[in-house]
Amino acid sequence: MKKFTKIIAIAIPVLLWTACSDSSSGSDETIQDPETQEPQSSGSEQSLNLEQSSDSESTQSSSEAFVPEELVYDSLGFVDIGSAYHTVAPDEKVVFVLRHAERKSQTSKETPLTSNGEQQSQLVGQKLVGGEDFVFGHTDYVRTEETAHNIAIGRNQDTFIHDTIPQITSSWFVKNDSLRKSYISRDTSSNLVVALWAFHGLFADAFYDLEERGKEVVDTYLTKDYSKMPKAKVIISHDEFIVPLLAYATLNTTNTRYDWNPWWVNYLTGVAIIVNSKNEKRYICVKGLEKAHL
Repeated sequence: MKKFTKIIAIAIPVLLWTACSDSSSGSDETIQDPETQEPQSSGSEQSLNLEQSSDSESTQSSSEAFVPEELVYDSLGFVDIGSAYHTVAPDEKVVFVLRHAERKSQTSKETPLTSNGEQQSQLVGQKLVGGEDFVFGHTDYVRTEETAHNIAIGRNQDTFIHDTIPQITSSWFVKNDSLRKSYISRDTSSNLVVALWAFHGLFADAFYDLEERGKEVVDTYLTKDYSKMPKAKVIISHDEFIVPLLAYATLNTTNTRYDWNPWWVNYLTGVAIIVNSKNEKRYICVKGLEKAHL
């Protein structure tokens, strides 16, 4: 107990964070969010078969010259989501995985967005205009679906094509929830436990292996084979899923910087996963709002 207390005393003041650039390889609810710990049943939702798109929909004429937008990184290594979108080449496809917009104070599945959260989502949609209609995905929470829908509204999309992915909450990374809760009860928080595990490797017995679990969720639920992906998709999840996903997407590269300032992932912050015709992936850390952190 004394040893554990000493670790926490050292770790709590320094919440580790990381960010990435476009050349990288790879809580939600504040404090403790019981929503992300409920067991999920893959059979409880019928996912729509929305991934198929033709090559003609994802490429431009060879006579058209493509000039990617120059990326401007903030001090943490995040770029505006609109800029990231405009780096997607004609032979590439993109999936944006984001935290939902501002919600009301409750943390149940039925908790909706605030009016400000609706506006935040629509502003993000306005940054993603152009090209064919986006496809959307979200967890089985009201606020994630509302975020996705309002992004579609911001894009001026007439149709809202979406599927429910109940697996992509923080429970995806939790191996032993009883242990996780015991660590939270020892004068720390759910957010901090997740961050110290994802970036420091602490509390590892409560979580799955980050690299293995991160790769599995990217390959199974976030992206598909290139030929089966739409040109662009937005997936809305929760902060304690986004934080480990960012850790997975950035820790395996030398182009990673660490920030020891205590902050937490903002609404509509996440990662762009860009896939080319060879099924090669690149990651860009993106922010939908002015700041990537709260």
